[in-house]
Amino acid sequence: MTNFNSLFSWLFTIDHKRIGMIYTFIGVWAGFLGLGLSILIRTNMGDPYNNIIPTEVYNQVITSHGIIMIFFFLMPVLIGGFGNYLIPFLLNLPDLNLPRLNALSAWLLMPSVICLITSLFKGSGVGWTFYPPLSGGLFSSGSGTDYLMFSLHLAGISSILSSINFICTINSAIYFNINHEYISVIIWSYLFTSILLLLSLPVLAAGITMLLFDRNFSSSFFDPMGGGDPVLFQHMFWFFGHPEVYVLILPGFGIVSHICMSFSNNAEPFGYLGLVFAMFAIVCLGCVVWAHHMFTIGMDVKTTVFFSSVTMIIGVPTGIKVFSWLYMLIGSNASRSDPVIWWVLAFIILFTIGGVTGIVLSASVLDSLLHDTWFVIAHFHYVFSLGSYTSVVISIIWWWPIITGYSLNKVLLQSHCLLSMVGVNMCFFPMHYFGLCGLPRRVCVYDATFSWISKICTYGSLISAISAFFFLYYLWESASVKNVVLGNWGVPSVHLNLMNVPLPHHITYSVNTNWWFLCNCSLNNTLFL
Repeated sequence: MTNFNSLFSWLFTIDHKRIGMIYTFIGVWAGFLGLGLSILIRTNMGDPYNNIIPTEVYNQVITSHGIIMIFFFLMPVLIGGFGNYLIPFLLNLPDLNLPRLNALSAWLLMPSVICLITSLFKGSGVGWTFYPPLSGGLFSSGSGTDYLMFSLHLAGISSILSSINFICTINSAIYFNINHEYISVIIWSYLFTSILLLLSLPVLAAGITMLLFDRNFSSSFFDPMGGGDPVLFQHMFWFFGHPEVYVLILPGFGIVSHICMSFSNNAEPFGYLGLVFAMFAIVCLGCVVWAHHMFTIGMDVKTTVFFSSVTMIIGVPTGIKVFSWLYMLIGSNASRSDPVIWWVLAFIILFTIGGVTGIVLSASVLDSLLHDTWFVIAHFHYVFSLGSYTSVVISIIWWWPIITGYSLNKVLLQSHCLLSMVGVNMCFFPMHYFGLCGLPRRVCVYDATFSWISKICTYGSLISAISAFFFLYYLWESASVKNVVLGNWGVPSVHLNLMNVPLPHHITYSVNTNWWFLCNCSLNNTLFL
């Protein structure tokens, strides 16, 4: 009975820390489910002809993999998990302004996951973009697609409620805080992320609702035979889909900026306003470039030039952030053997590769050649799978000592970083070559000439899967061995709980100079993040 009451109190809590943990647990579970599907995809691509699963099932696996990794792994962990956990601490608040709304948003994620699992068993092979007419009733008559759309509806409502809560909390805290410039960059990143979600998610919900009506009630919103337009759905989806890219990466921007400032030796935070306004510029520009995903639909020249030009301009604020991070890291006196430094550098390098390939695809002429090839897969995996996932790992290893009171093993952290970088680059970098050679994506049969390169990608995906389980292992190892260490990677220290902890090892030296953006936050005792 005691265990049941404890579980009940965890599930029906309004405490922001526990709600953040619920989001994180659901996200990590979904992440490993998506990882298993990706291993199945790569194993199927290991042989050019003798596939282990049928084409229909292959399309279903691709659809579920994309939906799970974006909506049920990255968003719950980066936004729901770390957002709920960190925002009150960084704003010196006891909780978010609307705790019951926060709990409701977490509860809505659970029936969303149930609908997702149901769609896995029913099957939905329409792609994560749901393009009609493939997603219409004529070509996908099963109920799996409907369950998947209902799952996205519930996940979208959950995200909207969280966004409203974040915006209300941050705005009220800023209004009553005179020193606005002292607010952590992480807070600004979550504010901009919440604004993007509020702008884009209703458009996706409207598009999916109209598609559900087309499938089940014989309407013709996207059916040309009834006067509809399938291209309209592409406009509606990508008006959500491209801001979604920045929804997933903006929290990572804020976290990396915060950590780089912690490492910096400057008497004042270098580039604080530049970092904040760069994120604001990304939000503004990111809302007007959705049609660069649609260069092949037959747009007129002026429209194509506009979307192509604005897409290239987005590289300017992103470049400002990258150079600011590098400047702060170069000027720091942090040990180059610090695993956090390794992961931050990996984030910068991998995201820069993804950004450069994005500039390549922003040119409409090149995009017409590379559209729907493996080059696009490589591009957005370097942004999503590597950029956002790396920011998740950085966040966990940075705040793990504060959340648990246990120190992580430095050698295991370094080994995990090296293993992950080898695996992900083996898996995704050769896909650029596939795309340049014209191999189409979402097709599991390919020319045998590319077999040996595809096997390299498959081996890389297996190494990446091993690194993911290795990540869980050293988290478990730190708690099971009970390294109550908040000093220099292995020097014993006093174990204190969450409400009263000393500074973690990697920011102790900067307390005297960088206290304003480290955001000392109080919950009966001072907590430095």
